[in-house]
Formats: sequence, C-alpha cells, structure tokens
Amino acid sequence: MTQYSTYSLVLREHIADLDPLIDRWTSGHFRLTGAAHDEAEEFVDRLKDLRAELASRIARPDLEGRMTPQVADGMTVR
Repeated sequence: MTQYSTYSLVLREHIADLDPLIDRWTSGHFRLTGAAHDEAEEFVDRLKDLRAELASRIARPDLEGRMTPQVADGMTVR
C-alpha cells in the first residue's frame, strides 16, 4: 500500500464518520428554536465544510507522486 493510498483511506474513513452526523442533524429529527437552532446550523455548516475539505484532499493529483520527506537522525545532523 502506498503512502497516498493509506492517506486516501484515512480520509475516506473520516468522511464516513462525518456523514452520519450531517445526516442526523439535517434530517429534521431535532426540533430546535432560537439560539440553539442557530448554533445547530453553524455546527452542520462546519461539518459540511470539514467534509468538503477532506474530499478535496482525496482528489488532489499532486499527492499521488509525493514522497515522504527524508528525516535525518541525530547521527547525520551536525
């Protein structure tokens, strides 16, 4: 498994965790009014923003060829 495929898998798992929360809060199951309703809308909007950001990271073609940066240990750094 490549670094990109592992990264993509982790992002997909996070998206899968967010989807039920978004569905639950947008289903109309909760009847909120006033400030609670406004806060719930902000919460859902933030969840949607997070989901969109994660999805856009999966779609980035530049990640396919990206290598892990080389990390120097204490013996090679002087």
